[in-house]
Amino acid sequence: MGKKHIVIVLSCCIFLTGCWDRVEIEDRGFVIGSAIDLKEKKPDGSYVLELTHQAAVPSEFGSPLKGGGGSKKAYSNISASGESLFELTRQMSTITSHALFFSHMQVLILSEELAKEPNLIANIVDYFIRDHEMRRSIKLVIADGGAKEILNSKVENEHLPALYLESLMDNAYKNTESMKPVHIGEVQEMLLGNQSFVIPKVNMTDKNYIQYKDAAAFQGMSHKMVDSLSDEESKGLNFLTQHNQGGPIKIKIDGQMVAVELSDIKPSIRLVNKHKNTAEIAITIDLEGRITERIGDMSVLNDAYLKKVKKAIEEKVKAMSYQVIAKAQDELHTDILGIGEFLYTYHYGFWSKVKDNWETGENYFSQSSIHVSTDVKIEMVGSADKVTNTKGNRNSR
Repeated sequence: MGKKHIVIVLSCCIFLTGCWDRVEIEDRGFVIGSAIDLKEKKPDGSYVLELTHQAAVPSEFGSPLKGGGGSKKAYSNISASGESLFELTRQMSTITSHALFFSHMQVLILSEELAKEPNLIANIVDYFIRDHEMRRSIKLVIADGGAKEILNSKVENEHLPALYLESLMDNAYKNTESMKPVHIGEVQEMLLGNQSFVIPKVNMTDKNYIQYKDAAAFQGMSHKMVDSLSDEESKGLNFLTQHNQGGPIKIKIDGQMVAVELSDIKPSIRLVNKHKNTAEIAITIDLEGRITERIGDMSVLNDAYLKKVKKAIEEKVKAMSYQVIAKAQDELHTDILGIGEFLYTYHYGFWSKVKDNWETGENYFSQSSIHVSTDVKIEMVGSADKVTNTKGNRNSR
């Protein structure tokens, strides 16, 4: 056999080695969600963390041919405590028969106590970004209480609490008070740029359900949570910062309830005054919606009635917007509104003059004047409108 043939044979052997490192799917522990709690803060400034991984157990999901899943849970929660997240994850591999696999991880839950420690969230995000199995699209939430409790919740008709939470977050666009999901890749970028930001919050209800509501505000320079936003404040922040996020809003017209489904929200920012101590920012919020429910007999096709609806929505959106602006400027002194990012992008010359004192020192953010204007367009009021006449008959048109 010539040298040429020997080379060909040896080359073929490379591709005939088989799946030497194969792990059967039944032996894999697909980590769907993780939770991290603060166990102890040591005198030397180091932390003891509790890491919990929720791994799906494929064999317990069952199949249609078997008529459903097994009698056991379709997941297992594995916890360990220590100072190094990397070491804890490796330690967990010694206490489970399933090889942990992170490429399908969906959510990361951090406790509020942990989030309030300076720079700790930055270190945790850095760890998850560096791991080659992790994805930048992992959704990040803050638990109002223990993070581990969220993964231990017992939700009926749901295989995995982590997937249930992920589904709640994906439905956030249906509610104006729910924050849009935030990914760890986005958080890393804001941390690197020392930008202030918000992360959605979750909590457990009395009936052991996971509730996705409110938000945690983070200060960009200290990289820590400084406060929580209420329902109304979260709504106001959504109106000021979120594009195309809809949801219901309830108002009263002549003492009677009207519900309007907002289908489109478009905020826009404009710099009016470029003086450092008296900067003026104008935010215009354009909204579109339709009447979905009402109490009373006033025709929705009546121009005067529609004008009242329009004005009531504009005033309510404006009030909620000013409420969160006041909290950001007067209480938190933290630019969670994204004004600094706007100035950096569109007015860099002015931004270069104020950036070192935007949220610290002189805190030009808190000194600036922010004005909000709203414009609402009511569409698709309905093809049928029933009005009660003076004889008690109901006419339709």
